[in-house]
Amino acid sequence: MKKNIFAVAAALCLLIGTGASAQNQNGHQSRMMKERPTAEQMAQRKADRLKEKLTLTDAQTKQVYELNLQQIKDMQAQREQMRAARQAETNKMKSILTPEQFAKWQELQGERTQHPAKMHHKDGKCCKEAGHGKQAPKDGKCTCNDAKKKK
Repeated sequence: MKKNIFAVAAALCLLIGTGASAQNQNGHQSRMMKERPTAEQMAQRKADRLKEKLTLTDAQTKQVYELNLQQIKDMQAQREQMRAARQAETNKMKSILTPEQFAKWQELQGERTQHPAKMHHKDGKCCKEAGHGKQAPKDGKCTCNDAKKKK
């Protein structure tokens, strides 16, 4: 009898834990599936933050908003130009290379975009790959002791 009660209690604990975990995963997915904010929304948020931190007047806030909006739109246009340039390069490479070479070139492109700022060591490995157990910071400056010694 005690074994049955223990088994039921253990099963309930597992079910409750699994349910809580599933809720967390669904909440995470819904956050990830949200749409990106528009340029206007990003500019407004940035202007509002500066208004609060710098105690801007309404006129200044409007000017900051306009500046932010123009900057964001410029960045989006540059991003689109880069995307188009990469696509053009891909099309040219596809016309030059054999299918096997093109597949390998695409793999190399994927490797290049995965670790561009994380390459610090002379052997071409990022901190984690070099066996240091930590990932490099986003600014690309290695903080591990081995990289400092090599510099």
